[in-house]
Amino acid sequence: AVKEVDIILASPIGLKMAISGGDEDDDDEEEADTNADFLSSIEICFVSSSDVMLMQNWDHVNGVLESLNQQPKNIADIDFSRVRNYFLEGKGANWRQLIVTSQFSDPHILSTFRRHALSIEGQLKMRRKTSVEDASVCDVMVRVKQVFQRVPCISVSEAGSNRLRYFSESILPKLTRLKQKHTLIYIPSYFDFVAVRNMMLKREMDFVSVTEYARVSEVSRGRARFLQGRKQFMLYTGRAHYFMRHSIKGIRHLVFFGLPEHAAFYPSVVNMLNDGMSETSTEDDDATRLPLSCLSLYTKFDAHQLERIVGASHTERMIKGDKSSFLFCS
Repeated sequence: AVKEVDIILASPIGLKMAISGGDEDDDDEEEADTNADFLSSIEICFVSSSDVMLMQNWDHVNGVLESLNQQPKNIADIDFSRVRNYFLEGKGANWRQLIVTSQFSDPHILSTFRRHALSIEGQLKMRRKTSVEDASVCDVMVRVKQVFQRVPCISVSEAGSNRLRYFSESILPKLTRLKQKHTLIYIPSYFDFVAVRNMMLKREMDFVSVTEYARVSEVSRGRARFLQGRKQFMLYTGRAHYFMRHSIKGIRHLVFFGLPEHAAFYPSVVNMLNDGMSETSTEDDDATRLPLSCLSLYTKFDAHQLERIVGASHTERMIKGDKSSFLFCS
């Protein structure tokens, strides 16, 4: 029935399941190509709210776009008198319009657009630059010195490993030496979370983690132990904050392992500092002997996220300048 419709309104995972015959993990490429015949004559593809899909599984979006305008495998029901010549020549993608909308610019979205926007008319990208007045850092209400540290990086493929190396060699030893309790480490990517978690497990460090995959009981138990100071660190993923919007109590020190994709998440997390500390034991002197702190790690390839947080004019200096450390006070 889907082959006879003029407009298809579906989610990426719904289309992927339709292509794979209802099995999300189907690896039979030949059968999948046959089931994708209903996408062979798409003329306009509109990807709406791609920033929301980015918080799910972006591979589903790439997989569906790769299945568009392929030569159909089953031609028994095709009326060739109604098929345009460029579809028969396998050039349907060059006549297809791809429209992608998002609340913000992101390297993953831009990369997908460049790869799949193959129209003969070319490509057009429009985005709004963030002024300093509209930057999300202006929404921080807690009095804290916010340090942005640029991590040396040569290529985008090495950004993750370089950031992890800098964190393990320069940041983590300092936190351990100062016995800095009530430290939350915000990690946007789940893959980076796994790397940091494994590293801390290998060093037998005292921490809890709050992720989008954790059970409610695990999250509640971990948050209580972190608030009471029984666990020194908490690892908090970006997707957990996106889907759950936890209000974490007991944070005195904050480390952004990477900048959040959503600009509003930065002030949202920073404003949690010192929340609920009156509920901790008065005997915990380590909790208050150090001032509040906030450290954000970024590379020169994080310009889009950085611009939304500090503004376009500051971003250019922070990306290209000679200094690698920058301080913002609220």
